[in-house]
Amino acid sequence: MRPDLRTVPRFFMNPPIPAFANNRAARVIDLSVKGARLELVERLEPGESVFVVIHWRQHEVTVPATVLWCELESMLVDMVHDRYIAGLSFERRSGGVDALVNDLLSREAAMLIEDFRNFDRYRLIATLSGSFGDLSPVAVADISLRGVRIITSEPIGVGVSDHLRFHVDEPIGTVDVVGRVKWSAKSNVPRMYNTGILITGHDEAMREAINSLSMRGEARIDIDSLRRKFDRMRAIARRGDANPPNGDSATVGAVAPS
Repeated sequence: MRPDLRTVPRFFMNPPIPAFANNRAARVIDLSVKGARLELVERLEPGESVFVVIHWRQHEVTVPATVLWCELESMLVDMVHDRYIAGLSFERRSGGVDALVNDLLSREAAMLIEDFRNFDRYRLIATLSGSFGDLSPVAVADISLRGVRIITSEPIGVGVSDHLRFHVDEPIGTVDVVGRVKWSAKSNVPRMYNTGILITGHDEAMREAINSLSMRGEARIDIDSLRRKFDRMRAIARRGDANPPNGDSATVGAVAPS
């Protein structure tokens, strides 16, 4: 069954709450009625079907889900065991999840992270062939809901807007969106350039492309950028500020090189 990929509110757990995924102990990092991110010590395989059981106070919620991606949490170098972060899509909407989220919000144990989640960045295992305006070919190297990083043989001026087209295997096919250049810099590869493209107004097309690439293991979430996002949210939660700062171009998938 194809998951419903429409945007829904997602909530950051403060602190993470206990759960199980096919009897594997986990913690829920963030949660929506459509899916969740889990932290585990055992790897889940993309495409794997799991039953997620979430425990919190009087709630015990069980919901079937599909693993979209699972990555080693590389930042936790001081831990005895490896830690993984996995993204799951629920197979159906659960009234139990709705009730759990409402209770978490009423107890200030969850915070809305919609302003953050649009900018999760995914690194592609192999670049995707495409074009930007009349410039072809270009290679798409990173992707997010609101941006991409492309590799080109010539620089593109900041502010240039044009059609970005790239191909994802069936059932997606060619993705055609409009993007604007946010930055362009020389690559480590001679005579090549990295270019960050900001994309707005094409969330559904980008979301479907990311979902398809993740399910086939061709895109992996950038754990470092995800960690930075969680660190920002934890800092906000400690301050008691439920309103995250506005996202900027540095958090887009087309993030500028450091």
